[in-house]
Amino acid sequence: MQPLYSVEHETRHNTNHAEEENVERPEENTPLLHRFPQVVTERTPLTMFIVSLLLIILSAGVIIGIYLLVIQNDSENVLPPVENPLQLVSRSQWDPSNEEQSALRSFPYRLRAVTVVHTGTNQCNSTETCTKLLLEVKSNATAANSTVGYNFLISSNGQTYEYLGWLKCIPQSTKTTTPTGLLLAFIGNFTETPPNTRQLETAKKFFAASESQQYLHPSYRLFGKNVNDTPPILGQSLKIFPQWSNEFSDKK
Repeated sequence: MQPLYSVEHETRHNTNHAEEENVERPEENTPLLHRFPQVVTERTPLTMFIVSLLLIILSAGVIIGIYLLVIQNDSENVLPPVENPLQLVSRSQWDPSNEEQSALRSFPYRLRAVTVVHTGTNQCNSTETCTKLLLEVKSNATAANSTVGYNFLISSNGQTYEYLGWLKCIPQSTKTTTPTGLLLAFIGNFTETPPNTRQLETAKKFFAASESQQYLHPSYRLFGKNVNDTPPILGQSLKIFPQWSNEFSDKK
């Protein structure tokens, strides 16, 4: 005969097992996400505006940064413009003899006037042709028992030729109301045609170099010298310079 406690134990075990089997089990194909509550965030117009504004600011910052970087690289790669210096041909280069002339006197410090004339001769556009022309001018002056008074001359190809230089001049035989100062000549005859652009640009460089080296005073003026030496057409061309006075240095 089976013991009573064993039957009761088996009965309770079978009852518990049946209850566990009766518990509804979730289907295996049910997603696990269904076990958690879903939180839905509502997108309000204000939120959309703030997000859009932040994106615009971020994009603008990136664009500005790239632009500044490009500008910086370009500025480092671009070289400053180089201005052609004054092409000065010294007296010793075209006139090796360069005899000292006793008639010359020294200029005072920092002149306040420049007289601009033309040579009234043919033009020259190379060192060779200009050397030949200047030697002829010197020879003719010597034959006439006179001295060429030009301090510098400018050729049609933009070269500046030293004659007496910055520190010497010929004494004036007559008193003038306007100081003569440096005597700058454009090589050529400009009674009918004006000097070319290259000559005028060279004159500008000459004035700037003379002032920077303190041969000219910062308040210097430009003058002509009678109608024959400074024809009206030449005077009209010189009006591009603010220092031009439209007066003659030999005005009595």
